[in-house]
Amino acid sequence: MLEARNLQKSFGELVATDDITLEFGKEEGELVFIVGPNGAGKTTFINLLTGFLSPDEGSIVLDGDEITGMSANGRVDAGIARSFQVVKVFEEMTVRENLRTVVLTEQGKTWSLFSMADGHEEVEAQVNELLEKFRLGDAADTVAEELPHGDRKLLDVAMSFGLDPDYLLLDEPTSGVSTREKEYVIETIVEVGRAEGVTTVTIEHDMDIVTEYADRVVALHQGAVHGVGPPTMLETDDELRRLLLGVGEDE
Repeated sequence: MLEARNLQKSFGELVATDDITLEFGKEEGELVFIVGPNGAGKTTFINLLTGFLSPDEGSIVLDGDEITGMSANGRVDAGIARSFQVVKVFEEMTVRENLRTVVLTEQGKTWSLFSMADGHEEVEAQVNELLEKFRLGDAADTVAEELPHGDRKLLDVAMSFGLDPDYLLLDEPTSGVSTREKEYVIETIVEVGRAEGVTTVTIEHDMDIVTEYADRVVALHQGAVHGVGPPTMLETDDELRRLLLGVGEDE
């Protein structure tokens, strides 16, 4: 289980996270969506969990062991991976080459990048599996920069899955994706996460997506937890509806 215990983080006078205590992964393959207006502290919270920021106070615990001081790379090795709102892929590499690079890195075989994994049947098998799971097989030999935006998002998430995580934290995976592609993208991510038993924690602004796919919703406001519950809380919590539909601050 991944736990945040009394996390606090400020930037000058701005309190980005205010005494947040939450837990993820009590149920294997749990799908948690984090919602809240701009400025609620969502991305800061994800950055704290993944080691891109250090808390001013509080701790982060993974399977009973405190990892608050662990580096971001160390957390990847421990089973916590993430993707960013802005897609981070190797633009001039093909989809297959992007995935191969991640699998080689996860296996500690980065030296093989120079040979492009010739002879590494196990690596290629994992790459092919990722291509199939994320519905990228037809685009395997396409250069990443030429992909439609939805497929770029899927490639980004597939690369995170290639790190073999137990916990995957996603920052707005449908951001910038056309309405037509959104359902395809989120359905693929949800399907793979459930099949692999990966606990997925996703920041999402599209409430239709949250309502349809969430097992649990965490609502943040002004750096604090406003509420935690089933997706029905988006309909029954009038204050939360006001916050989500109102004008918020920038994160």
